Amino acid sequence: MTQPAPEQPPVDPSPVQPSPVRRSPDPLLLVLAGVAFGVGLMVDHRVQVGLYVCAASLVLAAMLRLALRPRAAGNLVVRSRHVDVAVLLAAAVAIAVLAAITPFPSLG
Repeated sequence: MTQPAPEQPPVDPSPVQPSPVRRSPDPLLLVLAGVAFGVGLMVDHRVQVGLYVCAASLVLAAMLRLALRPRAAGNLVVRSRHVDVAVLLAAAVAIAVLAAITPFPSLG
């Protein structure tokens, strides 16, 4: 005894379009904007303040790397989370200490 083949549902001829992938902006862009602002201050002869802004941007990068999941952290992910945070904080402290102890000439 043979059974009849089950009926197939009709095939839609239009191709299925995948939904667009929504990506959040990379947190590295925020950090780079802060560093660029700090460099701009340094070019404007406010070297110490500019270095402090750059150091603060690196602290922000460390906080973002610590708080965000790896997929959301984007290009801030280089190594393991703890190593990334330690390197960013060490660089921020080094820049801030050098800004504090370096004598900058007064321009006024």
